Amino acid sequence: MGNVLSHNKTKLRVITAALMASAAIFVSGCATHSAQNKDEVITDKRVIDQNKVCQDLGQIFTKSHNGFTDIRKQPAFYNKITIWQTDFQPLDGGCEIWQWSNRYSYVCSRVLPDEQTATRVFDEASRIIGQCLPEKWSQQQVALPDQKGQKVQYSINNQVRGSLEKVSTGGLFSKDWTVYLLISSPENTQ
Repeated sequence: MGNVLSHNKTKLRVITAALMASAAIFVSGCATHSAQNKDEVITDKRVIDQNKVCQDLGQIFTKSHNGFTDIRKQPAFYNKITIWQTDFQPLDGGCEIWQWSNRYSYVCSRVLPDEQTATRVFDEASRIIGQCLPEKWSQQQVALPDQKGQKVQYSINNQVRGSLEKVSTGGLFSKDWTVYLLISSPENTQ
């Protein structure tokens, strides 16, 4: 009997701890931040340093010239693609390097629950990236087939080197949308 009571007390402590942790996460997620200076951008739950994001994106484009060799690690081999892990995560995770033969792309993705949320993330990312582009770069809105999303291409010298995409990835029981940032090595441009 004492063993059952001890087990129930332990179970109650675990449930209480889980609820407290969940509450803390929820409350911290609802907290707002005030920007300390004009170079910080406020997003859903965090303050982003615009200069840092621009610097990181510039580094990714620089690293693309050699197929991202200095940031690739731990490959996973699939049928026709190799996906490399990378510790270089300027956009808070979800980034990896995709390789087809000798072509490479740095890809970040974020799955979102609905089109409205995806649009908000896409618009904010587009605004931030647009502020980072040097004058010699251009950006252009491009239609996706079947009107399943939006795409902005980033080019230099009329050569597409990256894109930001918002794509409907839901199915029969899901309304998910995914926002992708793709930066290609020069060999992987069309």
